[in-house]
Amino acid sequence: MSITRGDFLRSLGKSLPGLVASTGVATAAEALFRRVAQAAPAPATEPATAAPPTLPSVPFFEHGGPEGNQVALTFDDGPAPGVTERILDELKRRDLHATFFMIGRQVAAAPELAQRVLAEGHEIGNHTYTHRKLTELADEEIAGELDRTNRVFAEMLGYKAAWFRPPFGAFRRNQAALTALRHLGVALWSVDVQDWQQPPPVGMAETIVAKSQPGAIILCHELSSTADCIGEVLDRLLAAQFRLATLSSLSQTSFSSASA
Repeated sequence: MSITRGDFLRSLGKSLPGLVASTGVATAAEALFRRVAQAAPAPATEPATAAPPTLPSVPFFEHGGPEGNQVALTFDDGPAPGVTERILDELKRRDLHATFFMIGRQVAAAPELAQRVLAEGHEIGNHTYTHRKLTELADEEIAGELDRTNRVFAEMLGYKAAWFRPPFGAFRRNQAALTALRHLGVALWSVDVQDWQQPPPVGMAETIVAKSQPGAIILCHELSSTADCIGEVLDRLLAAQFRLATLSSLSQTSFSSASA
């Protein structure tokens, strides 16, 4: 607490009426005031506001660079027993690798299948725990979806994902700090084959090849209809001289970011 000279003398005068007016007492009062002022603590100041931590930039990747004629084939929504195995068999037959964006609760239900994906050299990405539309959730709910899936990966697979793909592609740029804090890149896509519409195998393969350019990120889903035609898709990509890569392998080339 601070006190002014005038306040001090007035206070002393009230305590000792008639004395402060005398020269001797006033001189003594001045000396006492100086001692009190020197001993008084400095006025409290506002605490310094810590600068917010600097977060790494998190681009929204949708397309790799053209180097090496590579494309990344990606599969969402697994692991799906009875489907994932068939996709894996076709990839293994051709010694090819892909990226699987897995739902946390699906991994918890079928950990052995997810373990096979890793054992065969494929990459796994975080696709949230329950596959909810993240643009409709509060930040703390999104964080829970990401963290719960990361914990399942760590506990059941001994694995740390490098990539996150938002369900439905629904994720705003102002939500990216949530992935930056978790060191997850946001992976979108440049080729959507809409396999959920169950196109015929030849038609799906033709669509993928026609739409793919070097660096393409191809979006597929772990559906029975996709497993039915994945062999044809792989053969046509290879015939078109594309090289299949995991997303992390493709990321070693230059990326272009999504515009929205």
